[in-house]
Amino acid sequence: MREQRSTNRPSPFPRGQRDRSLSRLARRFLRWEVIAFVAAGWSGSALAQAPTAYGTAAPQQRYAPPPGQDFLNPREQAAESYAPQGVKVGSFLLFPSLELDEAYNDNIYASSSGKVGSFVQVVSPSVQLRSQWGQHALNFFARGNFGFYSADATQNYQDINAGFEGRYDISRESNFYGGAAYTRAHYFPGTPNAVSGSFPIAMYNQYTTNAGYYQQFGRFRARLDGRFDAYDYLNNGQNINQGFAPNSDLNRIELRESLRVGYEFLPGAEIWTRGALNQRDYQNSPDSSGLFRNSSGYEVVGGFAFLLSTITSFEVFAGYIQQNYVDPAFPTISVPTFGLTGYWSPTRQILVKPYILRTIDDSSLSDAAAYINTTGGLDVNYSFRPNIRLDGHADYTVANYQTAQGTAGRYDQYVTVRAGVMYLPTPNFFVGPTYQFVHRTSNQVGFDYDDNQILLRLGAQL
Repeated sequence: MREQRSTNRPSPFPRGQRDRSLSRLARRFLRWEVIAFVAAGWSGSALAQAPTAYGTAAPQQRYAPPPGQDFLNPREQAAESYAPQGVKVGSFLLFPSLELDEAYNDNIYASSSGKVGSFVQVVSPSVQLRSQWGQHALNFFARGNFGFYSADATQNYQDINAGFEGRYDISRESNFYGGAAYTRAHYFPGTPNAVSGSFPIAMYNQYTTNAGYYQQFGRFRARLDGRFDAYDYLNNGQNINQGFAPNSDLNRIELRESLRVGYEFLPGAEIWTRGALNQRDYQNSPDSSGLFRNSSGYEVVGGFAFLLSTITSFEVFAGYIQQNYVDPAFPTISVPTFGLTGYWSPTRQILVKPYILRTIDDSSLSDAAAYINTTGGLDVNYSFRPNIRLDGHADYTVANYQTAQGTAGRYDQYVTVRAGVMYLPTPNFFVGPTYQFVHRTSNQVGFDYDDNQILLRLGAQL
């Protein structure tokens, strides 16, 4: 076991350099915070994956820039780092990993009664190739999560995510960026858009591309971004008799265009505003219920981003979102929106990450075009030792379905609590248990459920 170092901190910046250092850090944080925010999975499909501990990524010593290491010299940083070092491949670094998990889920169908438990074996390979250039950037990635249920093979899944992302630097103040990805994913039973009960899982293919341009003018900065998503669902036998639209009715194309403009009024502090448009075009119009699910919408928000020091940064925003539907049976959804992301490390061992977000996500219910998704939570990581980390997570989510006129709206509430321990005997191996509890309450009879999951993770990484 490596020696635990003192948490007494000298000032991280020499006298006279603090403002310049904060300004540089602020530009990095503000420049990439939106991309990181999207990549973290704040979408309807990502929410569907949230209430499960299965197939999580190989652990890193820190999920945010390691603020504690700002106070260590390079030799001390290397001595305390258990993060994977990668394999040099030309001007790239290759990061392969393989995780083998054994889990037990006491309610695999997310049922309110007649629970069925099952052991689940999960295999999660991944590989990342990251450029190490002084200018420009190009990264490739491929990840897989393959789950095998001992009690019911219809719940087995083969999730895949592969693609690339890059950045072309025109100057220090401007760049083009973009990427493309293919995703094969599924809805875990009990999550929004998933059928509850002993039905085969709902699987879909997602094709994504995005491109954007970033420009800085002194203290002003702007980002123009566009995104394309195509969804192709596989048939699993669900139909309107279970209250769900057949999967073929969910095939669609989504477009999103946004412009964000900000002003750094103080070093490390930015005020910004963003406007966005979206268009959602369904393949089957009308669908099997005779309804048109096509829609278009907009978002107008404003916010603040702060990098108060190397150990505290956060971004908050609020505004208004609206979604308009072609079919008059579906009401126009107009609601306030808000969000928060933050990093706070009161000591070098502790990292706290709060988040809040409200969005309008498309629904798979046969009588609801969308639901208002409001979620908030907290992640806490405590590095008991450099190679022993305690992880805690808690979140609360509301899925408020906006149904067609004349029908009662479904209102689901989720509470998720998760705790785990991760031990790295060397930087290349990790092992640890994780426990998760999910509770859903609904205003619809028979949709409440509790789910307990125990997971043992074992993995290797380079």
